[in-house]
Amino acid sequence: MHPIKSRKSILSVKLADLLNSPIQLQTKAKSLSFGRYLFDININGQRYWLKTQTHAADLDSLHAQQGFEREFNFYLDHAYDQSLDFFVSHQLIHETFQINQTLFQQAILCRHYAGYFDRSPLTLSAHQIKQHLLGAIEPFIQLEQSGYIHADLKQEHFLDNQGRVGVIDFEQVQSLMSPIQQPMNATPRYMAPELFHGQLKSVQSDIYALGIIFLEWLTQKRLMATTYQDWAYLHCQYLQVELLSEFRCFEGVLQQMLRKHKSQRLPSFSAVKSLLMTEIE
Repeated sequence: MHPIKSRKSILSVKLADLLNSPIQLQTKAKSLSFGRYLFDININGQRYWLKTQTHAADLDSLHAQQGFEREFNFYLDHAYDQSLDFFVSHQLIHETFQINQTLFQQAILCRHYAGYFDRSPLTLSAHQIKQHLLGAIEPFIQLEQSGYIHADLKQEHFLDNQGRVGVIDFEQVQSLMSPIQQPMNATPRYMAPELFHGQLKSVQSDIYALGIIFLEWLTQKRLMATTYQDWAYLHCQYLQVELLSEFRCFEGVLQQMLRKHKSQRLPSFSAVKSLLMTEIE
């Protein structure tokens, strides 16, 4: 039996209403070739995202299917967990349905939200920025304490869920008790240096990825590189933490999140939170 959790995070959209509403395919061409479908759906003026997957036809499609199933099962197992308070309003669909002549058997429906990092830090005080960063850290403290890492942190996976942080996309989520060597499909922009050397994802690689998200948000600049090798050089050798004078108080925290050697990084998300709370007035 699941522990009691607020029903606010669980949707109850009728499948017939969903299928009879305006639907637009938003999948990138590469993802579509792996059997992944992402639909933008408007139901009575409310926008939703429907994520689903066809059965694998080749190895790349199999990896996509396994990722989708991992995320589906993570929602299924943990959406009612009182210790995890970062799920957005969602609904799991586990029945056969058809869109544009394609049959699907499972899907994840999520309400649309604005991005958590859409707001410019230039409009915020140092105290407000500190609270914003603390809000982004909290979900991963909860995950870590529950024995998991997200393993695919990107800025677009953070949503503004009515004033609190919502986190999405659990396709790469991993247990800390039994880490596995998955195909390296991390986004180079957020990859910790050790991942370029074939090491397993860890709490420290997630801390590094979050540090990159914080760095890009505070500078309002995206890191630039062209090839995978260029990204490797950037993260392993050239990355510098340099903030505007008004944000310089956050440099120390970012530097400790973005140490090139994993052993020198902050050891946990709780440690990141503690440092941010004690060093920033």
